[in-house]
Amino acid sequence: MKIVTLIFTLLLLFSSAIAKEVLTTEFKNKMTEYDKLFSQIGEKRIGVSNTKINMVKNPFLMTYKKVIIKDGNSTKEIKKPKYILTVIFDEKAKINGKWYKLNSKLGNFKLINIRSDSVIIQNEHSKKELFIRKNDVSKIKFSSK
Repeated sequence: MKIVTLIFTLLLLFSSAIAKEVLTTEFKNKMTEYDKLFSQIGEKRIGVSNTKINMVKNPFLMTYKKVIIKDGNSTKEIKKPKYILTVIFDEKAKINGKWYKLNSKLGNFKLINIRSDSVIIQNEHSKKELFIRKNDVSKIKFSSK
């Protein structure tokens, strides 16, 4: 019985020593990999130049256009909505002073729905609902019965 216990103890010590060596080797290998990654992160990277960045078209859909108004000596820059719906009549919509019917193209948008008080335009990136807009909203009066 003592011999079996002694052999079992020796096998246990031998297997734990082998396991320790394997785990230590794996740990060292992982640490070496991480050290390489950290050194790569620390290296200076060369990016894109500012001139190339400035040449890239804005990926975000712009919903306003800039209008420059000159009054004598002063100049003002105003942002106005790009698409202004003013009238809907007989399944046609007047947007930015031009009449459009269903499925007409408005720049990079397509008129996909005409409702009684709004229209829906859509392109591959977004869908927008335009509502009838009054020129001077301060003159609109509300009444209730």
